[in-house]
Amino acid sequence: MYTRLLTDPPFKLVRNGKPAFGTYKGVPSRIDIKGIEAPFGGFPLPSALTRLRIRSNLNFIFNIGDYIGTVEFFDAKLFGFAEVLFWNTKTNTRLAYRTLVGPRKRLVPMRTSNAICASFRKSRYIRISWDRRYNRISLLFNVRGDSVRSSANGAFLARFTDTNMSEIVSVMPAPTMRRCSATWIAAMPIHGALSLGATKKATERTMADTDGLGILALNRCYFKFHTKFEIITGLGISDTKKIQFRVVTSSLDAADINKYNANVLFCDGEISPLPQVYVTHPFGVHGKWIIQDTESMVDLEFTPISDNLRKMNAVVIRTVYHIIYGTFEGILLTNTGEKISLHNFPGIIKKSQLRL
Repeated sequence: MYTRLLTDPPFKLVRNGKPAFGTYKGVPSRIDIKGIEAPFGGFPLPSALTRLRIRSNLNFIFNIGDYIGTVEFFDAKLFGFAEVLFWNTKTNTRLAYRTLVGPRKRLVPMRTSNAICASFRKSRYIRISWDRRYNRISLLFNVRGDSVRSSANGAFLARFTDTNMSEIVSVMPAPTMRRCSATWIAAMPIHGALSLGATKKATERTMADTDGLGILALNRCYFKFHTKFEIITGLGISDTKKIQFRVVTSSLDAADINKYNANVLFCDGEISPLPQVYVTHPFGVHGKWIIQDTESMVDLEFTPISDNLRKMNAVVIRTVYHIIYGTFEGILLTNTGEKISLHNFPGIIKKSQLRL
């Protein structure tokens, strides 16, 4: 059975120019990877230049009531963007709202004790925040629609002290030992409401006081100029158990990926680190996906239902990414050997290519 040691987090993720590689149960005070010595080719470039290659991403995926979706912030230093995307799982109707964020010193925060990440445009108010003093993680959005797309309001809340709340931090080479990627993942029950305004084709709809599940993931990484990711997330109920999992394959994976990765399964708040996975989609992005490992802990098929394709081509960035809602079938194993069978289990896959 695959194992990966979980230890207490260090005070700092980078000390004396060296990353503290490992997987940690709990979180340090900051997700900060600045200060690595000569991260690019061994050349001692000024830290002001190497920091420009650090990209940050904050993502909150939720499954609550009849809705599954994702709220995401991407911070590329010179600009950023925020996006709200969700589906009605009964009708498979998709709603997407996106906004660009101008230059900021930092869009995605570093502190894990209390912080806010937000877009304050009147038509696209989107906010993810947390505060351990007040025992809460919250997601809020108020986004304006148009004649064919409803306006949407969502408010979801989680508690750090919930018995099914778990946190993990992974610090990994990206892909060499000179550079690193740090990911904070928090899996939690959530409670909240979502309402959609009326349009010419739809009446107003409200979902209030509903329980569900969420995963928050914050990543900070020294990016290559060309980067590819496949991020696979599932969250839902299986045989009364609260199941959340997240696995990633990318062009930034460490050489020893079984030792250094951020793949993880949460079962009723219990953490099971997962090994390297192999992801194939021989029938195309919109056909069946195969997700397996060599340790017999992950054996899944993913069937896409709806794809949200985005393309952006600007002076300093080119992105092409799919965010696909679908369902999983198959088996997961916990680190104690418990078998979890998934059937028609909801999830989201993000497949992206970036040139930065």
